Amino acid sequence: MASRDRYLKDDLEFARAVTFFDAIFAFAVTLLITTVDDFSPDAWSSLSALWEANGPSLFAFTISFVVVVSFWRANHRQVTGLAALDSQVILLNCMVMFGVVLIPFATEALGKLDLPLPVAVYAIVISGTYLMQFTAGLVADRRGLTGGTRLSPRQLTWNLAQAAALPLVFLGSIPVAYLVSPDAAERCWVILVFLMPVLGRLESADLTRHRPAVPITTAPATAPQPPPD
Repeated sequence: MASRDRYLKDDLEFARAVTFFDAIFAFAVTLLITTVDDFSPDAWSSLSALWEANGPSLFAFTISFVVVVSFWRANHRQVTGLAALDSQVILLNCMVMFGVVLIPFATEALGKLDLPLPVAVYAIVISGTYLMQFTAGLVADRRGLTGGTRLSPRQLTWNLAQAAALPLVFLGSIPVAYLVSPDAAERCWVILVFLMPVLGRLESADLTRHRPAVPITTAPATAPQPPPD
């Protein structure tokens, strides 16, 4: 049964919160295609002209589509994996939604302007949204909303390492955008395609290696029974 500040997984309020979060992601990912909007006759006169007019916007759309869908998968798995929600975790997830709806805005600037500032704004929006989503999951764990055991210190350390990886890459690309070029900064983001899986495998191997041993119990020996008469 729901309390005033806590909503259990079977409560209507829990389902409404999950539906609201999912709807925001769906709305944001739909808005992304509106950032590709050059429909002038010159732009559609040939494939080369079409790519010249809309290529950068399509590239930015593709990046943001992958980012928003990845955020949605992580958020949906995180929220639906909880045993309950409370007002603090709902508020933190609403802050995640704030960042998500800013992504189409940053995407349009990234695709249409070959300038450092759009790269910087995009990197800040993505990094801030990612960190807020991590914070929401961490607070839910600390407040006992997971319905199971809390993260161990080793698990928390690995979670922090993975949470730091994406912001370091995105925010680290900002000086590249100003000192080298916006294109070079965007190419830096490809590092995450290799870095995140490597961190995941290292975490899995480390946690498996340090998993507490399960004691082996043996059934007590039974005394031999005399043969039946």
